Amino acid sequence: MVASGLIAAALPLVIVKLLALNAIQGMYMPAVQSAVPALVPADKLIPANSAVTVINSLSNLVAPAAAGILYGSFGLFPILIISVICFATTAVMDLLIDIPYKKQAAFGNVVQMIKSDMSQAIKFAVKEKPILVKCVAVAFGFSITIASMLIVGIPALITTNLNMGMDMVGISSSIMMVGGLLGGIIAGTLGTRLTMQKIYLPLLFCCISVLPMGIIFLFDTSAFLTYVVITASSAFALGFTQIANIQFFAFVQRETPSELIGKVMSILLIVPFTANALGQLLFGVFFERFAELPWLIVFIAIFLSGIIAIYSRIWFKSVVTSENLTE
Repeated sequence: MVASGLIAAALPLVIVKLLALNAIQGMYMPAVQSAVPALVPADKLIPANSAVTVINSLSNLVAPAAAGILYGSFGLFPILIISVICFATTAVMDLLIDIPYKKQAAFGNVVQMIKSDMSQAIKFAVKEKPILVKCVAVAFGFSITIASMLIVGIPALITTNLNMGMDMVGISSSIMMVGGLLGGIIAGTLGTRLTMQKIYLPLLFCCISVLPMGIIFLFDTSAFLTYVVITASSAFALGFTQIANIQFFAFVQRETPSELIGKVMSILLIVPFTANALGQLLFGVFFERFAELPWLIVFIAIFLSGIIAIYSRIWFKSVVTSENLTE
C-alpha cells in the first residue's frame, strides 16, 4: 500500500519534470541555432551547424547508454546528481559566451510578446523571404511522411513483423543515431559545396535509402537479414536527413536578419515537431491496420517524400538562382 502510494504520488511529478525538460529543450535549441550566425562568418555556417548537430547526436547516442550503466550499477540518485551538475555547468558556460545582439523593446505580457514575435516571423517569411515558407513546407512534408514512418515503423516492424524484442529495437535505434552522426560529419566536411540548389539530392537519397526496407518484405527472407536491411536503411536515411537539415539551417540563418533569427528558427523547429506528432499518429494507425502489408506503408511514405524532394528541386533551383544567392 505504501509503495503504491509513493508511486502514485511520484508519477505526476515525473510527468511534470519531463514536460519541463522538453519545454527547456524546445527553447534552448532555437536559441543555439540563432546564436550560430552571430559567432561565425556566413561561409562557415554549414560547418558550425554540423558541429552543433554532431554534438547533439553524440549526446543522444551516449547519454542513454551511460544512464543505463549508471542506473544498473548505482541506482537513480547518482544519475540525478550528475544531471544537476551537467545542467549547472552548461548554464555557467552559457553565461561566459559573449554573443553580439541587438536588444529589442519588450512590451505587454508573455502571451502578447509571443504573438508579436510569431507575427513578425511569419510576416517576414511570407512577404519578404517567401523561399523560407518553402523551406518550412519541405521540412513539414518530410517530417510527416518518411521521418514519421521511420520513428513509428522501426519498432513496429521489428517487434510485430520480425517477432524480435525491444532490445533489438534499441540496437537499431543506436545504429540509426550513428548514421545521423556520420551525416552531420559529412555535412561539415563538404561545407560550402552543399548548396540549396542541390538540397533535393540528400532528400532523394533519403528516399532511395529506405527502398530496401520495403523491398525486403516482398521476399521470403530470414528475420535477421530483414532486421539488418531495416537498420541499415534507416541509418542511411537519417544520415541524409541530417545533411539536408544542416543545409536548411545554414540557409535560413544566412537569409534572416539577426533580430528575427530566433523567431524564424523557432518556426523552422516547431513545424517538424508538429508534423512528427501528426505523422506518428497516422502511421501508427497504418502499421496497426496493415501489419501484414508493411511494404505498402513504406512505399507510400517513399512516394510522398519523393514528390516533396522533386518539388524542392524546382522551388530552390528557380527561386535561389533568380535571387543570385551565394551558398
